[in-house]
Amino acid sequence: GLELRQNTAALRAETRQGLADRNADAIYAVAETPELARAWALMWERNRGDGPTMTMTDSAQARWGMFGMLRSVEHAYLQVADGVLPESALDGYAFRANTNFQTPQFAEFWSLRRHRFDARFVAAFEAEYDLN
Repeated sequence: GLELRQNTAALRAETRQGLADRNADAIYAVAETPELARAWALMWERNRGDGPTMTMTDSAQARWGMFGMLRSVEHAYLQVADGVLPESALDGYAFRANTNFQTPQFAEFWSLRRHRFDARFVAAFEAEYDLN
């Protein structure tokens, strides 16, 4: 009993720390790399309008950055779905209320890559952001 609860608590703490580390790495990468920050803003802002033109490098950086972010969100979701983390963890790892996932350019990006993710995550993610 007690040993199992301690092991479960340790697993949850380790999982949360891993998610937090990956999340921080992604945030710092954008914050500390002007080229990546520029590419991210150009690609994922809600109203791209008549702003600066994206280069091929900008596009690649923004798309790979988003793919990495989605992998992190998927990982958090699956940890919740498997009972390792509580439902509240989804609020802290961009699963809910993320404006980056609510743009036309993201919908296009997602439609071409959704097959690369776990089916449980795809169903929940598409329901959350009305991406069906």
